[in-house]
Amino acid sequence: MSFDSTMKFSTTMNRAEIEAMLGDCRSFAAAADLPEVAKLLTGVDGLAQGELQPRITGCLEQLGGKDEYGLLIDKLDMLLMNLPNLK
Repeated sequence: MSFDSTMKFSTTMNRAEIEAMLGDCRSFAAAADLPEVAKLLTGVDGLAQGELQPRITGCLEQLGGKDEYGLLIDKLDMLLMNLPNLK
């Protein structure tokens, strides 16, 4: 599995982009043997901001700021910033 080591930072993502990135993060978490993180990112399509935010913050708490998951943490942080864009 490839998880691009660079990312374009955006704060104008739409629902489709947010859900696609959540799927990428879920796949990465599963491949990295992070079942609790993958579980939190499962079944997220169509959820409202108020339902997604605790899931994403839960993932960040599970990851605990570990350097080896830095890119995943950055992507989750970017997703949090984009949640107000959900329509």
